[in-house]
Amino acid sequence: MIRRVRLEDLDEIMLIERASFPVAWEYSIFLNICLQGGQIVSGESRVLFMDVIEESTKVIGYAVWETDTRLSQGHILNLAIQVDERRKGKGSILLSSILGHLRDSNIRTCHLEVRESNVAARELYESKGFVASTKIPGYYFDEDAILYSLTL
Repeated sequence: MIRRVRLEDLDEIMLIERASFPVAWEYSIFLNICLQGGQIVSGESRVLFMDVIEESTKVIGYAVWETDTRLSQGHILNLAIQVDERRKGKGSILLSSILGHLRDSNIRTCHLEVRESNVAARELYESKGFVASTKIPGYYFDEDAILYSLTL
């Protein structure tokens, strides 16, 4: 089941985050998102969202993305699945949910950055139609990123 994040999800989210990324997002970032019910309005046209995917009431993944309705753009900021749940289609389900949300919000394009070495994530994004467009040198402290874009 996919749903908006709740405060009680925070500990599981942090475990997944730390296991997924060499440089994890700060606890305070996720806390702020949770305290605001997984939806933060920023200005007239921008909204940040966070959803989780759960099985048997256990959070096994999450995604953070933003929309800018003025520019008709979406940006996936963070998507992670618990290590032992990867390669089981959970990331695909979560990504499809985000893309559906973007389409329902009349967003026309979506982009994201991914580590050049993260082959599994790149394959997932490409399976949904994302196209690698640009290499961003030094985007991560220790690695380049690939910018992916999708026309919705």
